Amino acid sequence: MRAIAALALLAAFSPAFAADDGGTRSVFAAGAGNRALAMGGAFAGVSDDASALIWNAGGLGRLERLELQATHAAYGDFGPREDYVSLVIPDWRWGTAGLSVRHYGIDGVESRDDGNALLGSNLSDSEMEIALGFGRPLSQALSVGGAVKLQRQSLAGFSGSGLGADLGVLGRAPSSLRSRAAWADRLSWGLSVRNAIQPSIRLDRESVRDPSVVRAGLAYEQPSIGGRPALLALDLEQSPGVRRRVHAGLDVRIHPLLGIRAGMNAGRLTAGMGVAWHDFQMDYAYSDGDLSAVHRVGISRVLGRTVSQRREAAVKARDAALQSALDDAFQKRQAEQLEDLLARAKNAQAAGDHEKALELLATVAILDPNQPEAKALEAISQRERAKQLQADSLRVKLAADSLAREARRLAAAKLPPPKAVVVAPKLAPPVSVSPPPAPAKTERPPLTPEQERVVEQLYRSGLGAMAERRLDDALRYWELAWSMAPGYKRLNEYLKREYLIRGMDSFASGNLDQALAYWEKAHQVDPDDPRALGYITRARTQQARTREIMSGSR
Repeated sequence: MRAIAALALLAAFSPAFAADDGGTRSVFAAGAGNRALAMGGAFAGVSDDASALIWNAGGLGRLERLELQATHAAYGDFGPREDYVSLVIPDWRWGTAGLSVRHYGIDGVESRDDGNALLGSNLSDSEMEIALGFGRPLSQALSVGGAVKLQRQSLAGFSGSGLGADLGVLGRAPSSLRSRAAWADRLSWGLSVRNAIQPSIRLDRESVRDPSVVRAGLAYEQPSIGGRPALLALDLEQSPGVRRRVHAGLDVRIHPLLGIRAGMNAGRLTAGMGVAWHDFQMDYAYSDGDLSAVHRVGISRVLGRTVSQRREAAVKARDAALQSALDDAFQKRQAEQLEDLLARAKNAQAAGDHEKALELLATVAILDPNQPEAKALEAISQRERAKQLQADSLRVKLAADSLAREARRLAAAKLPPPKAVVVAPKLAPPVSVSPPPAPAKTERPPLTPEQERVVEQLYRSGLGAMAERRLDDALRYWELAWSMAPGYKRLNEYLKREYLIRGMDSFASGNLDQALAYWEKAHQVDPDDPRALGYITRARTQQARTREIMSGSR
């Protein structure tokens, strides 16, 4: 900051170099935009409005909203006039495109012959520059841009055109630098090359090139100067055949609706102010010219949402569309599972195995408690099972009566009674299954910026794979992301849903152990989900019954 203050002090006492270029540079080399000109042309490290296309095209990638800027300038009583219009259109996907049109003209120029005799006073000079630019951020700390432009001049019946190009870069200290000081967050730098490709205009016999201009600038956002936020800027300008020029500027926001500016443009005083109202801003700039003071009045308007707002809205819309697709896929897969379970239950009923049918229908009740066909089938199986139990009870009673009669007969004959052997249907004892314990919550250290980027990339890769129906790839991406950041965005919901569906697939195909493994993973992701608890209880009950049957058959 001491270096910026020293250079600003040097700029205040540096002499004017208006004639250093010998008339070789075009009038457009002075720049445009009232805010920038009021700050002495120190704008290469700022470039945060529509005039960035003129000063440093790298700043285009930092602009947040569509902006239209227009300015008119009058050069005292001598007749020259200058007009400038610029439009920038940011897009969160691609970057920012910009268009600027600048015009300089003068009428009533006298024409004289070699003897200085007046021939007329109706000559005119008209110069125009049209630029089309584009800028894009490469990272949070760096943005680059460029512009192609057409220059055209008409003078005393002669005219010519030339093509040129500008380049620029705008940057800040990278956020990944841990050792940087707090003030580095408020410091920006810029480098621009005007006429990196020099336009050449030929009016009569010789072509005249508009020479290159290199600008390097620094800008610092001071949180408070006398209780008001301020912006300090400093530029160094170098052009072939011209001595180095220093530009310094200050912009103080004394009220949310009012800002004042001042600067030194190669030794000449500049000043101005801006009045803002909603999305409109009126700007005035004053500069000390060679022959008279120059007054510029302009207006700018920003429109629409910011780039960040549009990016967030697009991400939400994409996530909503993906969520809808995932919901549809989940419902479809669950419907297929229900149809398969109902079909198997009907087959079991047809085969007379109502116990198996009731087990299948119990699973259907877990997946869809309000399934009407399942309730009707369950009523049928319950009724038929009751009939079977009644028949079994009757057989047991008859067998018991027969044994009793045989015992009475033997007792009458004074013979030892036979050992009573009653064959009763073997019923599995009730199985007590406790729900799985909830996983202990452990505090994790916060993620580093690099880890956050990895998690976000894995999360997005999983969404993309799921949208393309690459289910195994999606699950793998999400499991990796969950291992690093449980609870990240909607990661828990996506993982839990996929585990539940895969568990149902395994259960329906008879792979009970694999189904239980998936449902336990779902329970680990969300310990409070009732479906996962219900599925696990059902699977463990089935396992216990299977072990009981196997042990009884030995």
